[in-house]
This record gives sequence, structure tokens and C-alpha cells, in this order.
Amino acid sequence: LARKTPRLRSRSAQICAPPLTPVPLTSLHSRRRGGELSCERTAAATRAARERESSGSEGTTRSMAMRCLAARRSAAARAPHPVRNAAVRPVLARRLAVAVRAGAKAGDFVRVHYIGKLDDGTEFDSSHKREPLEFIVGSGKVIKGFDIAVTGLGVGEKRTSRIPPEDAYGERDERMRMAYPRAQAPDGIQVGMTVQLSNGMMANVAMLTDQEVGLDLNHRLAGMHLNFEVELVSLVEKDKLQTATFGAGCFWSVELAYQRTPGVVMTEVGYCNGHMDEPSYEAVCTGQTGHAEVVQVVYNPDEVSYEALIDVFFGKHDPTTLNRQGGDVGTQYRSGIYTHSKEQAEAAKKAVEKWSAKFPQPIVTEIAEVSKYTRAETYHQQYLAKGGRSGNAQNPAKGCSDPIRCYG
Repeated sequence: LARKTPRLRSRSAQICAPPLTPVPLTSLHSRRRGGELSCERTAAATRAARERESSGSEGTTRSMAMRCLAARRSAAARAPHPVRNAAVRPVLARRLAVAVRAGAKAGDFVRVHYIGKLDDGTEFDSSHKREPLEFIVGSGKVIKGFDIAVTGLGVGEKRTSRIPPEDAYGERDERMRMAYPRAQAPDGIQVGMTVQLSNGMMANVAMLTDQEVGLDLNHRLAGMHLNFEVELVSLVEKDKLQTATFGAGCFWSVELAYQRTPGVVMTEVGYCNGHMDEPSYEAVCTGQTGHAEVVQVVYNPDEVSYEALIDVFFGKHDPTTLNRQGGDVGTQYRSGIYTHSKEQAEAAKKAVEKWSAKFPQPIVTEIAEVSKYTRAETYHQQYLAKGGRSGNAQNPAKGCSDPIRCYG
């Protein structure tokens, strides 16, 4: 009977399912006659078969034995089958568990340790002597190939990837080499140094004469294949993150304040709540597009509340001056909390009431749903942390309380 147990179609279920235990004859049930199959009749038939066997009636004995076996099989088929459900459910549970533990994907916040090497084995960078690299997968904060290398990794897993130039820093472009008068160069400049231009771009000093300085704006790793060994240290899934948007004057210093705020996982500067799609910095500065300079903050609400982020906002600027912060004047410098949900709007209104008692003049902060948000140009992003106008980088570390120099 066990050999004829129907096999389950699922391979996993076949592995898990024990063989069907033969059912004792006295436990069989039958729907015939509305009750139990008579054990006495079956036992009597068995005794009769044995008597006929002893008297030489072999054919009749085989016939009776076959009928008994058929009765047993029929009853077993009608009996509840405990194996199929018991075998399949644990397998499904394991498959669901695997789905829940899926690796890093676009929108997740990750912390990654890595070692970067060239094809000749030269190590050009490593995070192992500092804090892990933090970024949101697919946000454009790292090169495309690094995003690809991390995608799918589970916490604690490692992977080695070879990244081609097109997914790294691109091919070298000779048009990105240029010369400037030596008189415009700072003292102490040397070949091989990396310098920052006034627009925030980085350049390598490739040539130096008495008359001019040759700069190469290609990344120093442009045109090279890069080999990364990456390890996923931690992960916060996209669905657990939230976004907040604040306008408090020039966005450079406001972004640095939020970079230093524990619980904030990513910041970027941009423009919102104007009437033009995708405006440029120059267009916003005219005051004609209606946009405000803002910082967009992605944060983990398990580590920092929206109310705490609003406190950073009010502590960073003067919300009582209309369309102005210090010497920066124009509608693009207005004070504003731009909300992403009804809950944020309610929290913003309550915060204005709370902070009103701390200022001698009425608060003029605009509270509105965020609209027409456009990410600002790359050179504006993390501007002060990269050095600002002076090239003197300011510390973006969590909890840092150093004074913020608004222009660097």
C-alpha cells in the first residue's frame, strides 16, 4: 500500500512527505450502510479464506484476498489524508521567508564596506579604515556599477564585481583637458594635486609651467575597469523610509545641518513649488519661476521623528523675515515646510504654534504640499561638505556641532 501512495507534484513536498502508514483493518470506515465496515464480517471472511486454503481452494482464496485488499484500499482512499497538507505548508512557509529576506533593491538604504582595485591589483580605495559607505540604492550617489554590485546582496553577504568604464567614470575625454593662466592658480599648486573649481567641479593638475596650469577634468579613474569587493553591512528597506522637504534660505548650509542629523539617511538640494518644470539654478535666481531653494531629506522614522526635523529647521534660520535670510533676498529664499502627507501638514502647523512663542515677530513660514520638485545641479549637492567656495570642507558627520560657514 505504501508503494502505491500517490506522489505529490512538488519536489519539496516529495522530500518532506513520509510514506503513508498502512491503516489497520479494524480502523477502516465505509459509507456503505451508513456506518462502519463490519470488522466481524471481514475477520470471518479471512478465517474462511484460510480454511479454504488449507483444503486446497487456492483460487477462491486469492479471490477473497483480492476483495479484502480492494476494501482496504477503498477505505484508505476515503479516509482523510494527513500527508499532503502537512508536507506542503512548511515548504510554502520557507518560500515566503526567503521572499521576505530578499536582498538590497532600488530605494533601500544600505551601509557597505568595500575594497576597490585596478586590474593590476593596485588598491585605489577602501572603506575598512573608516565608516561604511552609506547611500540609497539607485539614488545616483554612487557609480552605476557599484549600485549593480550591491543589488541583491543580503546583510553580511559579499560579492566581487568587475565594473567596465561605462558603468564607472566613463571613458577619458580629451576635451576635458584645459589650461588656465598660472596667475589664477593658488600658491603651492603642484602636478598631481586635485583642486576644486569655483563651480564645485574637481580637477587634477596635469601640467604646470611658468605661464599656465594644465587641468584634467576627467576623473582619475576614467577609462579604467574597476574591481570591487563589497559587503553589505546593514539595510533599511525602502518602505520604512520617509521624505521631508524644507526651505530655509540658501540651501547649502541647511543641507549640511541635516547631513549632521542622526536618523537622516540622505539629503539633496533642489527647487520646489514654482510654476516652471525643471528650472535651472540661474532661472530660479531671477525670482521669476516662483520656486524656493529647498533641502529634501530622506530619514528613518525609527531613529528620528518628523517633529525633530522641524526643530532643526526652525533652529537653523529666521522664519520671521519674508522672502529673505540675511543678505539673501528673493522669493527663492522664503521660509517653507513642504509636506508629503496630511500627517506632516498637521505636524507642521503644530510646530509653528510651538515655535511662535520663541520669536518676537510673527512666523511667516509657508506650509504647502510639495510640488514641481526638481533636483538641483550636481555641483550644488553637499556643497559645503565638499569644500564650498574656499575649498575648506566642513564636517558632515552625525552629531557634529561645529559652526556652519554658510558659503564655505
